[in-house]
Amino acid sequence: MTIRQLTRGDREEYLKMSSEFYASPAVLSDVPPSYRENAFEEFLRGTHARCFMFEEQSLPVGYGIITFLYMQEAGGMCVFFDEIYVREGFRSRGYGRQFFDHVFKNFPAPRYLLEVEPENVRAVALYKRLGFDRRGYELMEAVRGGV
Repeated sequence: MTIRQLTRGDREEYLKMSSEFYASPAVLSDVPPSYRENAFEEFLRGTHARCFMFEEQSLPVGYGIITFLYMQEAGGMCVFFDEIYVREGFRSRGYGRQFFDHVFKNFPAPRYLLEVEPENVRAVALYKRLGFDRRGYELMEAVRGGV
């Protein structure tokens, strides 16, 4: 498998795969296509988030997104695994694990975070094997207009 940073030429494939991801049971609800299109542009800038394409012999099989946030309690800039998606026919081949290893190696941080649907048993098992554990906090959100 090859892991590489997203490029402008990946637009169609990324939008197709992110649409597949948001139609899956791994997320609570879909997001408007404009959100994914705006995210693609942010990934190209790479300021706040990065997206990586997973390929098998030049065939796109998935993607992973990380974002960056400063956490005083962690003592610095942390990495948040925002999305990890592997197409149906390519799951359970180690792509997720390789993506985590790639990020751990290339983006050292005092803390790595992610969120997961508790029903996604396979993902939870992988995350635990990688050293992730529940924080004890509950994630809350406030949705406001104007994005």
